[in-house]
Amino acid sequence: MFLRAIPALALLGASILSHAQPGLTLAGDPSARLLWSRTFASPGDDWINDIVPMRGGRYLVTGFLNRADSSFQSDWRALAGIIGEDGTIVAAHEYGQGGGADAFWSGREAADGRLVLSGFTTRIGAGGIDALVLVARPDGVMIGERAFGGGGYDRFTGMTPASGGYVFLGHSQPAGEERRRLFAVRTDEAGAPVWERIIEGPESIGALYIEAASGDGFVVAGGIARGEDSDIFVLKLDSDGRELWRRTIGTPEARDVNHGLTLLPNGNIVVVGYSQSWGARDNDILAVILSPAGDVLRREMLGGAQDDRPILARSDAEGRVWIVGYTRSAGAGDWDLILARLDRDGAYEPGVIILGGTADDNGTAIRPLADGSVLVAGYSTGLGGGAQDAFVARIAGATFSPPHPAFERRTVPPPAR
Repeated sequence: MFLRAIPALALLGASILSHAQPGLTLAGDPSARLLWSRTFASPGDDWINDIVPMRGGRYLVTGFLNRADSSFQSDWRALAGIIGEDGTIVAAHEYGQGGGADAFWSGREAADGRLVLSGFTTRIGAGGIDALVLVARPDGVMIGERAFGGGGYDRFTGMTPASGGYVFLGHSQPAGEERRRLFAVRTDEAGAPVWERIIEGPESIGALYIEAASGDGFVVAGGIARGEDSDIFVLKLDSDGRELWRRTIGTPEARDVNHGLTLLPNGNIVVVGYSQSWGARDNDILAVILSPAGDVLRREMLGGAQDDRPILARSDAEGRVWIVGYTRSAGAGDWDLILARLDRDGAYEPGVIILGGTADDNGTAIRPLADGSVLVAGYSTGLGGGAQDAFVARIAGATFSPPHPAFERRTVPPPAR
């Protein structure tokens, strides 16, 4: 087995939880209701990066606690929380106490109830920041862990189940180099590596998201950086991690940044990001629908007079795409969480939901539920627990109407084939 078994680092982090309702209010969609919200707080910055279904109506929330951007040695702790649909916090497991940076970007519940978690660490590995896979028992006690990468900056930001195991995705940046490379690792169910792939180009490329394709292989989304000019890219990999095709989305001399990937029931690919192209007034929320073969079928923009950015997108069983992020174009002040939705045809629905207070409130993760409600996660500087405190909230009744006066929806014709 590839995991190094060591003494458990998991704790039930009850001391970092606040069950009080945060000072957040809903605006925009008059039908939407805030059912509950829960806070994960430490003295430093706290984020939730993903919300993943588990058995028994529970959800795994992954992220980190106690971040300090000034130092990777300031005891960031990776968070794996378990929460019920009614807002009950079942557990909050912390990993990596005692110094250094540990963070989770995603995770899954395995068939036997184990938690498989991925992100990055400075605590173990070859030095610098290394990509991390950690496996824990259902009660959160760590079974083992492994770091991937060299002595530079390597991390996993996405993972997906694959036949007989998982594929982990992120970037690899060797020490002393500015260019990043796409980094993918496939393991079997026992945790042994099946293959590792590095994909690079003439520019710096970083991968963020991966989804298993409806037929075979995997779809990957990320970004290409060229100074102030950046583009979104989409890749199709085969089951062995070899590149089948690549598409670039963006315009010259403009920032087009990936922040979301989801696949629809019909196999179409939806890539989300923020864009300064195609008539954006600042940054607008871009959604691009591609065919399974990578052809651009539709491009949709949503934005106001100021800065609007998505962070994550998830599709529901009906083929709608829910997008969470943050906005300055509307809200109670500073940044506020924004929730938008694409209809089944891939067009933005008329309205939006704004969640926030007078402080900085950002949306970071989303999970539509079967009853039409949605779990959203984010962070706020106005909750009183520290710097940026993470929260999870459940919103019901959203109709995404009537249109919000601060936002314009528009369609950008797809490129000629």
